[in-house]
Amino acid sequence: MLTSLSRHVVGSALLALSSLATAQAVHAQATGPIDARAVWQERSLSACRSEESSTAPDVCLLRTMQRSGARPQAIAAATMLVKANKAGFISAWRPLGKAALATVTYPFRANTNEGSLLIGSDGAAIDVDEDAVREEDRATPAWRAFTAAHPDAVPFAPADFIGSTATGDGGQSVLFSTPLKSCHACADDGALLVAYTIDKAGIVRGRKLLTIK
Repeated sequence: MLTSLSRHVVGSALLALSSLATAQAVHAQATGPIDARAVWQERSLSACRSEESSTAPDVCLLRTMQRSGARPQAIAAATMLVKANKAGFISAWRPLGKAALATVTYPFRANTNEGSLLIGSDGAAIDVDEDAVREEDRATPAWRAFTAAHPDAVPFAPADFIGSTATGDGGQSVLFSTPLKSCHACADDGALLVAYTIDKAGIVRGRKLLTIK
């Protein structure tokens, strides 16, 4: 289902996606098999947030998950996030053909308490909010024109899942939109539209900046 952007923008983006060539390799973290069993329905973490807690919040999170009977896959995914200094857990799962979109809850953050991981069939997890603007993006005319008009605007996670479209080789392209603005409470100055290419086996192969609206 399409969200956030106007139908005109999404329609144009999907046309661009249909001719999207294989982009550069996406840097991903191998996690082992992660599937819908990695979802954990949060129990109370108030004790972990308390200043009187005798353990660090990330350690407390993992212990709470273990004591609440979380599945091994959920604990493994949370452990992966903790090791990446992103204490959190997978709270929702959305199949995308042979790939999937996992919603991550970060319970100890003051702002931006959710994020998204694009999970390939090989178990590699792509954090779509990390490094939202890459060096190759900054070199594009679209980014240069946008920053000239809005020099203080930066990406604010989380990215919105916009939709997906099939590719001619049997794979698919998945589209995300990230707000661009100058402060957390400010109005959006624009949106960064990014596509990830997934091959017919469900492996994430590339990423490309499509446009800035």
